Amino acid sequence: GRAPASPARWHQIEREARAVIQEAGPRIPSSDWMGFRPTMPDSLPVIGRSRTLPCVLFAFGHQHVGWTLGGITGQLIAELALGRQPSVELAPYSLDRFRLW
Repeated sequence: GRAPASPARWHQIEREARAVIQEAGPRIPSSDWMGFRPTMPDSLPVIGRSRTLPCVLFAFGHQHVGWTLGGITGQLIAELALGRQPSVELAPYSLDRFRLW
């Protein structure tokens, strides 16, 4: 199911993040927002270069493991941006896997 966004959960996450990131400055008043997890139909993230716009790099759809996979995703995107061969085969993570033609 989809539970509604909880302000208590938001504040808990903020407290825990501030405990880890000591340099975080004062909170800037704004509206809080929580969205749905970015999930692809096959549960794999999209990582790679756009087929039609080579200067566009994709890194999204990591679901609930975005922070866990952030390091390797960042490394792969950096390799692509620098014109290097990615250290992991990216075909399984290509947006083209959803093409039906």
